[in-house]
This record gives sequence, structure tokens and C-alpha cells, in this order.
Amino acid sequence: MGYKNLHLSLFVGALLFVNSLSGYALPAEEQYEKALELNKSARYIESAAILKSLMISNPGIERYKSDYIAVASSAKLCDDVIAVSNSNYAAKAPSYVQDAIFSCYANTQEFSITDAFVKSILKIQGKNEAIELRMTALARDKKELNAALYWSERFLKDYPKSISAWELRAGALQDVGERFAALQIYEDINQIKPRNPETQQQIIQVLLDMGIPHLALNLINKQGWSASNNQKLRAVHDSGAVDLRWAAADSAVAPNRFNSTDAGLKTLTEALQYAKSIDAPKDQVIAIQCDFIVAYSRRKQWDKALETYQQLLNDGVTVPNYAQSAAASSYSAKHEFAKAEVILRQLYAQNPKDLDVLEALYFNMVDQDQFSNAKPFLDQLTAQLRARPKYLPKRDFDYTSAIIEAVSFEAYQERYQAANQKLAPLLSSIPSNADMLKTAGSLKESEGMHRAAADYYEIAAKQDPQDVEARIGYANSRMSQGDISTFISTVNELKPGYADITAVKNAAERLDIYQEGYVTGNFVLGNGDYGSQKNNNRTSDLRVYSAPINENFRGFARYRDLNSGPAIPVTDQGVGGGVKYTGINQEAEVEVGSAGYARIEGTQTLNDNWAVGASYERNAFYLFPGSLYATYGGNVGGLDLKWKDGDTRNAAVGYRYWVLPSNNRQQIFGTASQRLFTQYNYKIDVSAWIGNQQNSNSNVSYFSPVNQTEYSSTLNFRLLQWRDIATKKYDFWHRFYGSYGVVTQANYSTLPMNNYGYGQDFNVGDKRTLSWGVGKTSFPFNGAKSSYITGYLNFESRF
Repeated sequence: MGYKNLHLSLFVGALLFVNSLSGYALPAEEQYEKALELNKSARYIESAAILKSLMISNPGIERYKSDYIAVASSAKLCDDVIAVSNSNYAAKAPSYVQDAIFSCYANTQEFSITDAFVKSILKIQGKNEAIELRMTALARDKKELNAALYWSERFLKDYPKSISAWELRAGALQDVGERFAALQIYEDINQIKPRNPETQQQIIQVLLDMGIPHLALNLINKQGWSASNNQKLRAVHDSGAVDLRWAAADSAVAPNRFNSTDAGLKTLTEALQYAKSIDAPKDQVIAIQCDFIVAYSRRKQWDKALETYQQLLNDGVTVPNYAQSAAASSYSAKHEFAKAEVILRQLYAQNPKDLDVLEALYFNMVDQDQFSNAKPFLDQLTAQLRARPKYLPKRDFDYTSAIIEAVSFEAYQERYQAANQKLAPLLSSIPSNADMLKTAGSLKESEGMHRAAADYYEIAAKQDPQDVEARIGYANSRMSQGDISTFISTVNELKPGYADITAVKNAAERLDIYQEGYVTGNFVLGNGDYGSQKNNNRTSDLRVYSAPINENFRGFARYRDLNSGPAIPVTDQGVGGGVKYTGINQEAEVEVGSAGYARIEGTQTLNDNWAVGASYERNAFYLFPGSLYATYGGNVGGLDLKWKDGDTRNAAVGYRYWVLPSNNRQQIFGTASQRLFTQYNYKIDVSAWIGNQQNSNSNVSYFSPVNQTEYSSTLNFRLLQWRDIATKKYDFWHRFYGSYGVVTQANYSTLPMNNYGYGQDFNVGDKRTLSWGVGKTSFPFNGAKSSYITGYLNFESRF
């Protein structure tokens, strides 16, 4: 017994003792009437004392006990009430006595004790509407969900025509998340009692809890249903949030992808205005403002998103994680990757296993070209998604997506072998997965395997004809093969409705570039000793190509010159023009120029691995590669066969035949190249060369041994100096190279040759490239060592 109840019992005992001294003069009935008067005056303890005395003195009079229990319950003398009440008595007691007993049990006992006591009463009594109602309400109030389900079901079964039973059953179902079942009950109640405000509010509440705020808002605004201020605010706010979720689910299918976000922004604006009009709590206003950050970010209004975010920070608000993530996305979209990283690092510190944060941090590191830092986040993400239980809801970014991203991660660094190794197992296990097919297509396209890329994209597009990325990927692959009409028609079809999708945007830029003219320039310089004299040489080749005449042809004009001397005096120049043809797996140029010059050359691509080329020039002049020696006035024809395995391995064999003044010359050669190492910021390649040349006349003014064979190998190292991380389209590479080999010349001993040099390569957006280099070569001539300096400059620019 608690201290309070002990004190009350002592006080009642004292009253009983006083009453025993003075009560002999009062008959029992008068004492009873006095007790009732005291009870009416809310003097419950005094009333209870008299009634207890009467109960003890007159055990055969039931009303004394019944009224004592009722008054004692009001006096909080629950221990006494419980002591004098057993289940047999309670089952037969009047309803007001049962209410008193129930109140004492409910207010002082554990729920399980009350539950057992009431069940024992009903076991005797069968059913009791008031008790079952109160027991159901008590179970809900105490959050005893299983008991609430039991009592609400029993109450409804015993009193199926009771509206209260239906309402309590619906409420219990809603408590345990069975909202659809609750909604059905409330709808039935609404049919029985139409326009009942309480029922309308319950239905609106269930709709809100079920995540159907648009319907709830329609009932409030359009149907005039009753709703509390908080319900209306939640309906408006949640409707905006649902619109944002729909916007997040946008894919390449919906042509008007921003409609949902626009609707969300409009509804959130209404929610904020309404919240201020009803003076809603500050936390509800802040929640709406945080959703604005998400909405602005998804609508690509990044400045507004960041303005709202900064305003909340300035007000000292602790911005929730989801809004911080949206702010980080906005910073990334503005290419302020370092600011985004600060937010993401804070979120990562709070929860290093958060999948969304890991994903965002991975992309942030990649955006900054910090691949060594990005890889651990991708590995963590992939490991967690792989172990993610199957029974959990599927995430937008699941294990398959993580593997796809890992493939793209390797491919972006041109580590194609590693990318293929990651892709192959998953591609074989789920060969019809559209995202996997598109990734395979993208990888093959990056490797220059255009036919394989088109095949993957075509399968994905057939699975879903509305998949924009698959269609545009197929068009790109066909464009790379020379199928210009398919590319143009696809881009023109998709661009109006899908210009914001990255793949369509890039393809549209590629189409714009294709429709422009361009200029190319190639210049070679040389300086070295020839006997006792110095010799300088220079050759220039400048070509200007027009915009496409039609889908297959361009016109071009060309200027070229050759200057050599004084040791080997050769001067020639020429102008010309012609057409360039591009067809499916075919490319060719035909040119005619001054001084009887003519040229025709073409390439036929056989498949992703093999291509064959042929060329013929009339009245040509040449500066032989890597040499001081030049010639002019000859005719030359050639054939070559090229092989490649992706972007990292290639080989070629070729044959050239010159008909020169006083000499016929032929050459056969073979070359092979292999990528040794690739990282995003450096590449190392090794190549080999074997070539043999024969001349019909060695007694001419330029170098022409009767027979010469060269074996050499070259190591080429490219190092990234700078890349614009905002666009990924501007970069600057250093190139270092070195060769070593041997040269066998007829009638002379075999001697070594070598060359080494340095160059730089620039990519300036999508429209301009420039490269230059300078090197030194040591090569034997007529059995004697000779060294010379060469340089080159190449560029291409669109206009």
C-alpha cells in the first residue's frame, strides 16, 4: 500500500471511530442519507467512511456495499475497492459499481491485471457493452496493441450495431498500421452517419497516414469535409512532398519531367502560407522550408535551394539530413564540389553506413577526379548492397546499380579490362537487365567497339521502346559506324521532350558539332646535319572542311607545302579540293589539286576488330617520317590491314609502293601496341615496329639504301596535368616517349637507333584539340650515325 493510500485509510479509520461514538443516536437510514449528501458535496472520504461503517454493520444490505465502492473509487481508495470486489461480485454488480471497480483497476493496477480481472467478469456475465468499450479504449490508451485488437474485435462481435464498437475497431486497426481495413470501417460508418464531423476527420486522418494526402486535401477543399487545422496543414504539406517523390521517380519515359516538381512547389507555397495564417508551430514551418530545398534542387533551381538552406542555417536551425543532402546536390550541380563535400562528410560522420550518403560521397569524389578517395566509398556501398536482405524494399540504387557504377568508374579511367571483368558475371546472370545492357553498350562504345555497342543498346530499346537512353545510345553507336540518318532522326525526335536528359543533351551537342565545318592542321619541322651541312625542313598540311552537303558528303579545300634545304634543296607546294564521303562502315576522300596532283583514299570497316584501307596519290611530295629527307614528284599507292581489341590493344600491317624520279621504292611494315597501365591521370603504352624498305636505285640525292630493315620498340607515357572538373571537356596532358631499336642496312653493319621526346596534348571543349611535341632522333645513314631534331604541331577546330 502506498503512502497516500495508507494516509487515507488512517483518516477513514478515524472517521469510523468518531462515527461509532456518536452514531448510536442516528438510525442507519439517516446515516446513509448523510453519506449521500456528503458525496454530493464532493466530500468523498467522509461519505466513504460512513458507508463503510454501514457496509460492515449491515452486510446483508447490498446498496451500502455498492455505494461504498462507488464513493471510495471517487475518493481514490482503490486498494479498499479492490479488496472488497471480486469477479463474482463485480459480474453481478450494477453498472455504476462496475464502472467504479474498473476505474480503480485502470488507475492503479498493471494493465495485465486489469485485463485478467475484466475477462473473469465477462466469463461470468458473458458480455457488457460499457466494460468492453472502456477496456478497448484503455488498451489503446496504454498502447497495448494486441489487447486493443482483441477487445475491439470482441466488442464489435458482441455489439455489431454499436457505432462506438465500429469506431474503436477502426481506431485499433489504425494503431497497428492496418489503415486500409480501418478506412473501410470508417467508410461504412460514414454511410450510416453521413456528414458526421468526427467520422470525416477520422477518414482524413487515415488517408494522411496512408500517404494519400491529395485525396484528403480534395475532401477538405472540394467536398467541404471537417478537418482540424493541423490536418489541413498536413494535407497540403504532404501533397507537396508526394509531388516531390513523384518527381524523384521521373525516368526517361515522362516527356514533361518537371510537372510533378512544379506541382510540389505550388502546393508547398500554399502550405507555407496556410501555416503562417494559423500560426503553426515553428517546427512545422521549418519542415515545409526544408522540403522547399528538395523541390528547388530537383527543379534545377539550385540558387533558390541554397538560399533557403543558408537562411535556415543563419536562423540557427538544425537542418535535417535529407535537406542537407539536397543542398549538397545543389552545390554539386553548380560545380561547387568542395562545398558539397563538407556537407556530405558531416553526414558520413553521423552515419558511416548510410547508403545514400555513401552514394553521394562516391559521386562527389568522382566529380573532383579524386578516384583513389572515391573507390573506398564505392566498395563500402557495393558490399552493403550485396549483403542487403532480400525481404527489404528494393532501393533505387541497389547492388546491380552499384556494380554498374563500378563498371562506369573503371571505364571513365579507361580501365576497360577491369570494367569488363566486373560486368561479365552480372551480365551473364541477368542478361536481359536493361540497365546492364545499356552499361555494356556504353563500355563497348568507349572501347570503339561500335557494332557490339549497337547490339546491346538495340536489345535494351526493344525491351522498352520508351527507354530514351537506350534509343540515344543505339543512335550514337550507329553514328560512330557512319549511319548518320539514324542518328539525326533519333536526336531530332527526342530532343524537344528530353533535352534535360544528359544522354540526349550530349547527343544533341554531337549533332551540332557534326553540322559544323572544321579545319585541321598538321605541321612538321626538322633540323640536323647532312654531311658537313645543316639542313632544315618543314611541311604543312592545312585542310578546311565545309558543313555537310548532305548526310554523307562534305566538301574541303587543302593547302600543303614542303621546304627543305640548303643541304637537300626541295621546295614544293600545292592547293586542291575535293569531297569527303562518310557511309556505314566506310570513309573515303577524293581530291584533285594543282600541278596534276590527285589523291584517293578510303577505309572499309569489316567489324569491331578489323578494318582495311587503301590509298593512291599522284604527283605527291613527302617528308619521310622522322627524317631529314624529302622527295617530290612521285606516285604512291598503299594498302593496310588494321586490327584492334578495344582501346588498349591494336596492330597493323601495311604495304607502300613509290614510283619516284630515278627510283622505285617499296615498304612493308608491321606494328603493334599494348596499354600497360591506366589510371585516370596517367597512361603507359608500349609499341613495337618492324619495317623493311627496298629501293631500285641507291645512287640518288636522298637516302635510299638498297635494302633496310628496322626493329624498334617505343614506350609512351602520358601524364594528366589538369582537367576542368566542372565540364570534363578541358584537359591538358604531358607526353614523354622513348624508342630504341636496331637498323640493318645493305652493305653496312647493324647499328642502333633511338629517339626520345616530349609533347603536350590539349582538349579544349568538344570542338578543339591541339598537340605538339619535339624530339631528338639518332639514326644511321649509310653506316654512319646521325642525329637530328624534329617537331610537330597538329590541331583541329570546329567553326
